[in-house]
Amino acid sequence: VRYWENTKVGDKVGPITKGPLGLTDIVAYCIGSAPVQVMAHGAALWEYARHPAWAFRDPETGAKEPVYGVHYNKQAARSAGLPYPYDAGAQRHAWQIQLFLDWMGDEGWLKKNYGEYRKFVYLSDAVRFEGKVTKKYIDADGEPCVDIETTAINQRGENVMPGSGTVVLPSREKKYWPLVSRLPKKAAR
Repeated sequence: VRYWENTKVGDKVGPITKGPLGLTDIVAYCIGSAPVQVMAHGAALWEYARHPAWAFRDPETGAKEPVYGVHYNKQAARSAGLPYPYDAGAQRHAWQIQLFLDWMGDEGWLKKNYGEYRKFVYLSDAVRFEGKVTKKYIDADGEPCVDIETTAINQRGENVMPGSGTVVLPSREKKYWPLVSRLPKKAAR
């Protein structure tokens, strides 16, 4: 258990590394999270006729493909002026959240988090996520919190997603457990 009393400003968070990003990683994320509704066959063609901007014609196959294909289709990425398919932003955000969760453990609570999608993470990129505790305090709700600034540095040295988060940690002194305070009264017994 990571306790608030044992945490100091300047403590390191992480690192975790993701990648090299593969096509299967992107497809698995899209299937698991369903960030957009992807249709096929007649249903897709009907929607593309109603909303032409939702699709493009793949020059290699002749098939209509969704613009969301920029995440897994080279032709879609090229038609958007990009060299390669790239990650879904929410996928990268999930990696940042994993950084927080791994650090805080099962007894902490991620109260807030924020990330700026500054650059694309292309197929074959690797990204190293890490952070640093920048503030330790009791917030307006009376919870023992720490603020953490994060970076997501690719192999080219670019910070593709600077971010931050607020983590509530258990406190021995306050006899406070973030999860218990969020459970229904019956479940907390």
